[in-house]
Amino acid sequence: MTFLTVYGHTCIDQILRLSEFPLVNTSVDIFEKRRYFGGTGANIATVAASLGVPTALVSFVGSDLPPDFERWMEGRGVDLSELVKVDGFETPTVFIVSNRHHDQVAYVYQGPMAVLDDLELKVVNARRSRHVHIATGRPEYYIRVMENLPDEVFIALDPAQEIHRIWNPSHFRRALPLVDMLFSNQYEAERMLEYAGAHSPQEMVDGLGLWVITRGAEGIDLVTTERVERVPAIRTEVQDTTGAGDSFRAGFYAGKYRGMSDRDAAVIGTATASFTVETVGCQTNIPDWDGVMERAEPYL
Repeated sequence: MTFLTVYGHTCIDQILRLSEFPLVNTSVDIFEKRRYFGGTGANIATVAASLGVPTALVSFVGSDLPPDFERWMEGRGVDLSELVKVDGFETPTVFIVSNRHHDQVAYVYQGPMAVLDDLELKVVNARRSRHVHIATGRPEYYIRVMENLPDEVFIALDPAQEIHRIWNPSHFRRALPLVDMLFSNQYEAERMLEYAGAHSPQEMVDGLGLWVITRGAEGIDLVTTERVERVPAIRTEVQDTTGAGDSFRAGFYAGKYRGMSDRDAAVIGTATASFTVETVGCQTNIPDWDGVMERAEPYL
């Protein structure tokens, strides 16, 4: 039985570095160009599977998905039986351009994820999973997914930055009664509260099991109706924070898979994320379970 099914993007991340951004109608040389595997769904699923969690990924890509990306996820143990290649689209791609001052601009090509509402509902793996994690993608599609899952499936909603530009109050209020748990960072949490018309995280979590709010170097808040518990971040040398939140979520599920409490699972999440931030790219420094446990042990 699959323990975790993840819904979200599978992306190619193209990282471009240049000296200065060009003026309109001019050109400039790129002095560094690198390709990384990414996307919220692929990141969470690949890291979770690498930590021993039986994990399936539901995601929509183009027919041009690089074979080495697919082999990489399969080699890590991700069930790709519901990774759908949609004709007429290229795989979602994010072009991240930065200058020598570390200013950054991102250009996002959504590919088939932009028309998710028109695509076939994929719930085979989710229906037989213990946990389903809903990450980035179209709200209407995901509401239909949640409505088609049995009551015993534990659903976590995690729209990430898309809470600001794709979700709206109507979507969020329709989804909230269908979920058991929320993930967000502190900025996304403010928007969720606004959408729900709630005044505090504890007020909104009434009826949910848990709300996990990440706060960067400040750590993690575990919000229940009874209390807010802070779990400290694990300090390390930071090279790039891209994908740290995805790795945290994967580590959290790895802890839950092994029967840990929410607090200890959050510690496993912070330990997993600490490896990710030591290099560029979410999937370039994936630890094994023993490595995560060694780093997490002083905090458990």
